[in-house]
Order: sequence, then C-alpha cells, then structure tokens
Amino acid sequence: MITALALVACLTFTQAASNDTWTDHDIAIKKGKKLFDSPISLYQGRYYVEEHNALRYCIRQRETRHAYHRVSATGKYRGAYQADSPMTVGMGWMIQKELRATGTPKAQAIWIGERLRSSKMNHWSPLWQDMGFWLVWNRGKGRSHWAQTGWSSKC
Repeated sequence: MITALALVACLTFTQAASNDTWTDHDIAIKKGKKLFDSPISLYQGRYYVEEHNALRYCIRQRETRHAYHRVSATGKYRGAYQADSPMTVGMGWMIQKELRATGTPKAQAIWIGERLRSSKMNHWSPLWQDMGFWLVWNRGKGRSHWAQTGWSSKC
C-alpha cells in the first residue's frame, strides 16, 4: 500500500524543471478523473485520424465503458484500451519517440517515457492513454490489437 502511494505521488508531481522549455503534462490519473466518456480524443497529434475517431470511441466503450482506470478480471489488461504489460511498455517507447519528433525537449521526453513504461496503463492520464492508442493504431495498421475491429465486430 505504501509503495503504491509512493508511486502515485512520484507520478503525480512532475520534475521541478529549471528548464523553461518543458511543457506541463500530467502523467498519472488524478482523483475524480477516471471516467472520460466524451467522444473527443485528448490526443490530436500527427497520428490522430478524425475519420477513425468514432471507431476509437466504440473500442473504448466496448473495452471499458470509457473507464481509464479499468483492470480486466484477470488483471492482465489495463486502462481504457485494455493493453497488456508488453503493449504498455511499447506504447511508452512510442510516446517518448513521438514527443521527441514533435519538439519536446529530450530530457522531458525521456522523463515522461520512463514514468509511463514503469507504471501500469490504468494509472496513466487519459491524454497518454489516448496518445498510446493512436500511436499503436497507426492510421489503421494496428487495428488487429483490438478484437472489436474484426469483420464480425460491432464497431
């Protein structure tokens, strides 16, 4: 319990930056912000595809009913998009790389990437979960990660 509280505290407070170029991003889900049922994606960067947003919304609805803190019954899948541990680590690397590619200072991108990779996805803020989804989705090339996008699905 104490370890979990320490981790949350560590993830909640960003590094006291003397570097004024750092941008302010929440790493962890804040109390009271675990459910976000708006169809608007919090990430709308280079990998966001407006035409696919309704499908993303449907996937999130079917996976967790929009609960970013959700954990599957087995404990294997976590977050709004139900990613397992290897996928979560991969998303952390992808987010770090995308942050660097879009101008985030190297130290900040590394700092964010390390914190995301070291925490379970259901503890990530909705922004990072949405960003991770879009990076894995990769303009539709990563759709196989979600069963709801198959030929017999409802999405």
